[in-house]
This record gives sequence, structure tokens and C-alpha cells, in this order.
Amino acid sequence: MAMKKKSRVTSHSVAKLAGVSRSAVSRTFTPNASVSSATKEKVIKAANELGYRPNVMARSLITKKTQLIGLVMDDWDNPFFVSTLKSYSEKLKKENYQIILATINKNSDIDNSIEFLMQYQVDGIIMLSALPSSDLVASCNQEHTPIVLVGNSSKEIKACTVNIDHSMIGKNLANLALELGYSRIVLVRGDKNIKTGIRRTKAFNKVLEKEHKGRVVAHLTGISGYDAGRNAMAEIIKTKPDLVICSSDLTALGVIDGARVDCNLDIPKDIAVIGFGDSPISSWGMNRLTTVQLPLQSLIDESIHCLFRRINDPELSPKEVYLESDIISRDTTRQV
Repeated sequence: MAMKKKSRVTSHSVAKLAGVSRSAVSRTFTPNASVSSATKEKVIKAANELGYRPNVMARSLITKKTQLIGLVMDDWDNPFFVSTLKSYSEKLKKENYQIILATINKNSDIDNSIEFLMQYQVDGIIMLSALPSSDLVASCNQEHTPIVLVGNSSKEIKACTVNIDHSMIGKNLANLALELGYSRIVLVRGDKNIKTGIRRTKAFNKVLEKEHKGRVVAHLTGISGYDAGRNAMAEIIKTKPDLVICSSDLTALGVIDGARVDCNLDIPKDIAVIGFGDSPISSWGMNRLTTVQLPLQSLIDESIHCLFRRINDPELSPKEVYLESDIISRDTTRQV
């Protein structure tokens, strides 16, 4: 015999049991809505007794807000992105928002990810190191769904951008390399078309040219992650460098193990290595990697702040924010 499906408890039932209006029930379960503590207590008590759960979708039709934020990310092999997702989730939850995650990879269409998020009527979208088309951003703006670009930008796109000053990072890395006395340098990057990496490289080379010291003996691209870094050591060692600078900590750790384990080299006596990102693993045990520390929490806070400003006032003009980074000196380079 089939069991009879239990009917859904409505706000009307809760209001009746609590002796309040339906609007009082609605305000009780609406974040930041005005409701007295006494009324709230009666409503919650009645809701618990009846097993009531508020209908979020119905509420969104009234408030025109879903309390959902879309987050577009890629590069799951990089611990930086995992910790970033955790921080975004925790910080947005404190503001009574939930995340809908859209992941992308080399074979996926970034615009398709945004189209997917728009189907859920998200209140806004944060994109990490991904660049959508200007037409789609314009469409989102028309629907009052603002987009914030983190780690990327384009003059053709009307969206808030929160970036790191990568030209300054390149300059600081070059100055540190020369200060520590390194003269034969290998640069190792992932995607050669990423603008931030291009900016760092240009600024780095500009310092070397100006100071007439040191030179880049090899510039390797398309190398990302531990395995790729370790395998690349066979090519790197042919150039006889005294310093290798990588575009991620994982790649740098692969280079280090390639040097120590596969080539029997001493770090940093025979060859020095610098990473990028200051992921937690970079400071573990024997890793002690010299690396660029990104202002992760400031990056997240600024992007959330920019997003909420435009959610609350869609007519506000998008703004650009640039943050500075520090270089953390550890055991994989000489000391000043």
C-alpha cells in the first residue's frame, strides 16, 4: 500500500499557531527584515513544532533577490583556488548569501558558465581569472546582475575589476634577484597568453635591461603544476641557471624536487627557486619556498564589497581596484 504524501506546511499554518500575521512569518525568515524579538520567538517556536521550512524561491519572487552569488573558477590543481573558494563561501554566508559554483577548464566556454548561472537568477557574479565576452556582460548589466572580475580585466568590458599590480611584482622580483646576486635566470609560466603573466615578465625584463645586470637564459611557457615543473627540470638544467622563477607554487615545488631528487642539486646553493601564491604547502617541512604572497583576503573582501555596491545600486559606475603583494623570503633562495 502506497504511503500518503505528507502535505507541505504553509506560512499560513505557522501564522495561525503563533497568533501573528503571515507577513510577520515572512519577515522572521527574511534576513535583516524588521521583526520584534518576541514575535520572532513565537514564529520560530510554531515553525519548529509544525516542521515548517520557508520557501526560498517564493520569497525571491517577492523580494526580487535570490540571495545567490555565482562564482566562476578554474585551475583546481592550484591550492590557491581551493582556499579562495572556502573564504568566499564563509564570507558570503555571513552576509546571508549562498554560492553557486560554475567551474571552467580549457575546453569549456566561459560565457556558457555565465548563462548557466543566470538561469538561477543569481544576484551577482564573481569571476576568478576568467574573462567573459563584453556582449554577455552588457546583457547581465541590463538585467541588473553585476559582474566582478578578479585577477583579470579588459577595457571593453563594463565590470568592476579587482586586480593585483603584476607589473610591480615583476619589478620587485627582478630587484630581489639582482640584490641576491643571481645572473642566469629561467622564467617558467603556464598559459603564455595570460595577461598578468605577460605584465610581470615585461616589468621583470625592463629592470634587467635598465640595470644591465643578469639575463633571462630561458623563458618556458605551458608548464603548470607539480608534475610539469618536475619534468621541466630536465630542460631547465641545460641552460645552467642559478635562479628559476615560477608562476605557481606547485610548479616551483615540482622544479625543486626535479633539482634535488632527479638532478642531485642543492637548493639554493646550486640553484634557487621562487614560487608564486604563497599557498599553505609552500611553507611545509622542507619546502620552505620563497614565493610571492598574494593579498588573498583583501582580494576577496574588495570583490565582495564591489559586488554588493552594484547589487544595491546598479547605476553605479564600475571601478578598478589594484592591490600590492609581498615577496616572502624562505630557504629556496639566498638571504640578503
